[in-house]
Amino acid sequence: MAEAVLSFVSVILDKILPLAADEISRAWGVKKDLQKLADDVRTMEALIFDAECKQSTTKATKAVQLWLKRLRSIARDAEIVLDDFRYEVLRQKVKNRKRDKVRNFFSSSNPISFRIEMANKIKNVSASLEEAYRKADQIGLQPVQLPMSSADHKQDRSTDPFVDESQTVGREVEVSQVVSTLISSDYKKDLPVISIVGMGGQGKTTLAQLVLKDDSVVKHFDKTIWVCVSDDFKVGRLLNKMLQSLEGKNAEMTNTEALVRQLQEKLKGKSYLLVLDDIWNEDREEWDGMRRRLLAIGGAPESKILATTRSDEVASAMQTSHLQRLDILSDDYSCMLFENLAFADGGARRTQDLVDIGRRILKKCGGVPLAIKAIGGLLCSKKDASEWLTIEKSEIWNESTNIANRVMSALKLSYENLPSWSVKQCFASCSIFPKDAFMEKESLIQIWMAQGLINDAKGGGHLQMEDRGSDYFNVLLRSSLLQATSENSTNRFMSCRMHDLVHDLSLQVSNNRFFNTEDGMEVSHDDEVMHLTIIGSQGKVLKNIEGIPPNLQTLYYLGGDGIMLEDILERSRYLSVLKVDCLDVTHLPNAVGSMKHLRHLDISQTAIAALPESIIKLYNLMTLKVYYLKEIPTKFSNLINLRHLEFSMGFRDRPPYLIPGIGQLANLRTLPYFVVSQDKGCQLEELEHLRNLRGELKIFGLENVSSFESAAKAKLSEKSSIQSLTLEWDDTNEDCDDDNINSVMEGLQPRPDLKSLAINGFKGSRFPSWMVAKDHLMVLLRNLVHLRLEKLARCEQVPSLGDLPCLESLQMVSLHNVKRIGAEFYGLDINARRSASCSNRDGKPVTLFPKLSSFALCDMKSLEEWSDATVPSDSPSSIKVFPSLRDLRISGLPKLAFLPDMENLTSVTELRIRECRSLACLRNLNSLTSLESLCLDDCPALLDASLDMKNPQSLHELTISGCDKLNPSLSNNLEKFTSLEWLTIRSHDPGSWPIMGLHHLANLRSLELGGRFSDILDLDHFPWPHSITNLVSLEHLDLRGWPKITSLPDQIQHLSTLRQLQIREFEGLEVLPEWMGSLRNLRLLWIADCYNLRQLPSAEAMRHLTNLNQLSIASCPLLAERCTKGMAQSGPRLHTFPVF
Repeated sequence: MAEAVLSFVSVILDKILPLAADEISRAWGVKKDLQKLADDVRTMEALIFDAECKQSTTKATKAVQLWLKRLRSIARDAEIVLDDFRYEVLRQKVKNRKRDKVRNFFSSSNPISFRIEMANKIKNVSASLEEAYRKADQIGLQPVQLPMSSADHKQDRSTDPFVDESQTVGREVEVSQVVSTLISSDYKKDLPVISIVGMGGQGKTTLAQLVLKDDSVVKHFDKTIWVCVSDDFKVGRLLNKMLQSLEGKNAEMTNTEALVRQLQEKLKGKSYLLVLDDIWNEDREEWDGMRRRLLAIGGAPESKILATTRSDEVASAMQTSHLQRLDILSDDYSCMLFENLAFADGGARRTQDLVDIGRRILKKCGGVPLAIKAIGGLLCSKKDASEWLTIEKSEIWNESTNIANRVMSALKLSYENLPSWSVKQCFASCSIFPKDAFMEKESLIQIWMAQGLINDAKGGGHLQMEDRGSDYFNVLLRSSLLQATSENSTNRFMSCRMHDLVHDLSLQVSNNRFFNTEDGMEVSHDDEVMHLTIIGSQGKVLKNIEGIPPNLQTLYYLGGDGIMLEDILERSRYLSVLKVDCLDVTHLPNAVGSMKHLRHLDISQTAIAALPESIIKLYNLMTLKVYYLKEIPTKFSNLINLRHLEFSMGFRDRPPYLIPGIGQLANLRTLPYFVVSQDKGCQLEELEHLRNLRGELKIFGLENVSSFESAAKAKLSEKSSIQSLTLEWDDTNEDCDDDNINSVMEGLQPRPDLKSLAINGFKGSRFPSWMVAKDHLMVLLRNLVHLRLEKLARCEQVPSLGDLPCLESLQMVSLHNVKRIGAEFYGLDINARRSASCSNRDGKPVTLFPKLSSFALCDMKSLEEWSDATVPSDSPSSIKVFPSLRDLRISGLPKLAFLPDMENLTSVTELRIRECRSLACLRNLNSLTSLESLCLDDCPALLDASLDMKNPQSLHELTISGCDKLNPSLSNNLEKFTSLEWLTIRSHDPGSWPIMGLHHLANLRSLELGGRFSDILDLDHFPWPHSITNLVSLEHLDLRGWPKITSLPDQIQHLSTLRQLQIREFEGLEVLPEWMGSLRNLRLLWIADCYNLRQLPSAEAMRHLTNLNQLSIASCPLLAERCTKGMAQSGPRLHTFPVF
């Protein structure tokens, strides 16, 4: 409890000092009162530390506990008073910001009654502190000199957290076993369950995550769905979570059948892996209810469920088909994991002394990965052996009576050794989120800021609150108190979750300040509760609203309805944080507009589409998150304390928002986009004073900027924290002056720190000087990682990009005026000069596009030539191009006849070439020795593609469609592709299909064969190899026919492993053969566009399809009529039977 009060002391001082220094406090006659209050708070700080020492060394007396509780109440009162004062300061600044002199507006515009009331409140708080000081003396507390560590620690800036889930060790066997089970076709039961069972902290969730990342699993399932179940096993909630996982946004539908229908649409014909993480429910009937809904949803037969649980009883209730038990790590693997963390870069130096101590500590962790990670991360920050010995001998270990307790002991030690009170309070704050919730890093930091746990650096330090929050976040990651779950394109962790044991610890250390309710629980009126999470369903949230604590600081409203929320907010006037996740909430209650203390408002997961005008009075507001708004309130620029404004761009049929006067929000750090217009307060110059913008910025409406001077006023070159920039022009105004628009682009020069740049719709004829290489280097864009150029209608050349050392992703789309890509693209003229200047006289190769891994060239209607990268024969240098390229996509180049030589593209794993109708040759395609996926589509002139691959076994996926001239080459080489798993061949001339090579493809799992533009085909039979005995892995077969075919190939009946059969466009087919009944493993039968098909196999044959659970009939009018009259009843029992 003492730590919580100490954190309040820090918060109060951080609020007092700026107010006391403000000229306004002197104008209002309260400067001395504020300074005295600050002195009183500092005096109390030393007493609080003595109380903490007494609590940690002996059993605290009741009197000390009551004293701390009273002091916390005083601290909260002080915080409210100071916030009221600060609110009035900001209100007056907004009201009078156009005037210059403070004395002109404070004496006249502010009622004297407020000044007197504020002075009295400040004095009352000081009096309460003086009384508490006297009481402290009576109960034996003495001022103690604070240790250096009690102050907020000074940290080095961390670029990336040390914790990395890829460091998981000792689970390779388990991952392999689970993967093999998931991709196996041995299961006859629909939706088999594979359960991972182990005690808490064993790494069940991590194992499931590793399994999902496995390439075999990624390729096997069309969709993966992740649902954190925890102890809230409600069918409706889980279905909502499934839909949310698929759509990437919140879903809160209450009608179960409607949910099932939506999921049917999303998963129709698709194989999916459903991960149900952390299940506690042991009720067989509840699971059976969930299973019935899943079976009704359907999906492809290969779909499976992967569950994680601590309980064998749960696995039994779920009728587990395969149980993967997770045991503790071996001593060797435990040691490996521990040393990877404890002696990581930047951590402790590995000495024999530390190794010996570490191994003794390691034994206390019992081989449990979570405990090992927590202790390893903790010791990484301890450099001396004495510090390690302190951890080894901690009394906390004595609480461990079994392995489960050892995990909690390790977590407590990790918490106790966090480097500052602020970090500890940030950890406790995470308990407002439900168990297993995913938490966005930026949202966490913004909440910590709003709660007063992070403040701007003292003494003029360079770190802003957001930077300090990022440091705190990384500390918690290193300590394994948070677990990273996702990264962004620069490998920085963007979201996290808490292990359920860690969540229990966060509630334990919060000392009753955090409270979570669920589905109708009562809230007891407790002055200690300051942060409340309400989890409920509609109409079932709280039994007693009157129990809401009066001084509540944080409210997280998850579920429920808008009416209940209004009642709760009427009683919560001192909120600093309000987060609402409930799609049933459609408007923001009026009470919010009067919340003077509100700093964080997140309504992004609601249906709120309008904000009340009263919101402009929330002068303390630092973060505002909404999903979509119809319009922005007038005088939005009054929110002068706003740092983070986040909202979506709205729907396609609605224009982006205009935010007049946003340039007055000088504190703004996050602005998703800015729309330029001719309206007052919406010109580009509004960005001039937003010097603190960071992250991503998109600027739309640049057609409304007419000169270099206007563009330069945005001062993008001075905004060093912007990492991603989008510049976009509308399609209108095609006749704009070329010189003007080129000059506008010159004025939009960004900082060299930029990581991502997108230019869309630029109407100029040339690229700006800051995109043109100078002095042998592309100086200004040297840090660029991602570049997208789109709809640059007048540019005749592409920019020189080969010298960009960090560029990883490049997209050039719809550059319709570019006819040639030559030496300038690679930067060869620059490198020739560089070579001439003796930098490469030793003959070392010049590397162009050294880090580019993804390249897309699309919709270039005029492109006729794309030349190789070559240097003059007399040059002492050689050239190496695209050494890191893995993904190459080329489409929509109708005039291009040749691509550059591919001889050196040995790292490419995926190649997609589509709609290049003049393309005649792919030189040295066979040199792509790493190629795993190849797609050649709609390239009718392509004659030579060098399909005699040097490493044919690397190819796993092949699509050849609309490339009829390649059929002979494919026929000669298909049998060499023995690793193929997915094969698609579509052609105008099925008679030349390479069908004879099919029987060599023993690993083939999916085969699609069919005509292209079936109305021109005269062939009266479907080409098929005589022998298919080697197709032992084939599970999915998709056949597309043409009008003259009247029967299916008989050999199909011997495909015993077939699970999905799709028959389309067989217009001459009237009856399906009886032998279809022999396909005993068939789970899905899809029939479409067979207009003359009138009869399925007999009822007897259909009854043999005992595994068939989905029959879909589309655009087969004769068959559909018969099926809807009763055929389904005489056939197999189907879970889905759509006819349309």
